Amino acid sequence: MEQTEAVVAHLSRYKLMEPDEIRTACQYFQVQDLNKSEFFLKAGERCSKIGFLLEGLICSFVYDANGEVVVKHFVQPLNFFTDNESYEQQIPAKLNLQALTGARVYYITRQNNSKVQEEFPNWIPTLKMMSADALQKMIQMQNFLHLGSAVDKYRHLLKHYPTLLVQAPLKYIASYLGITQSSLSRIRRENL
Repeated sequence: MEQTEAVVAHLSRYKLMEPDEIRTACQYFQVQDLNKSEFFLKAGERCSKIGFLLEGLICSFVYDANGEVVVKHFVQPLNFFTDNESYEQQIPAKLNLQALTGARVYYITRQNNSKVQEEFPNWIPTLKMMSADALQKMIQMQNFLHLGSAVDKYRHLLKHYPTLLVQAPLKYIASYLGITQSSLSRIRRENL
């Protein structure tokens, strides 16, 4: 299966599990197809699964006091994602995880994750390394938001994440960059 091999390639980088062990662990995963605007997780729900995005684009966001979307992160293909705090502590999620395009997610439930942990002792250290790696990537992606002008931030996205700019709605990109949608439209016109 194509999705299994994507997970094997991703987790094999940590060198704690053999590819065949990862393939066996993937037997506990399931596929979920999300339509555009469909939620993988809504704020207030308890997160009970870890996803691996096979295709599409997922947005992690919260609502501010005025009910406006505040984008925290974009999940691009071949990356794991979840609301880690909700998943680990089994508390209501603060984040929304929503498909911005049609998306295909390969996921493992909390219950099945426990079974894999029992069968493969290196599963937990592998997931911890993967989580640390994902957090580091997210921090790196967020670091540019604190440096330079709005134009610099837009150019950074254009250079490093061009498909994101095509797939995500302008209001989500503007929110992520911390600027208004009209400012983003002006920047885009000036940088074409």
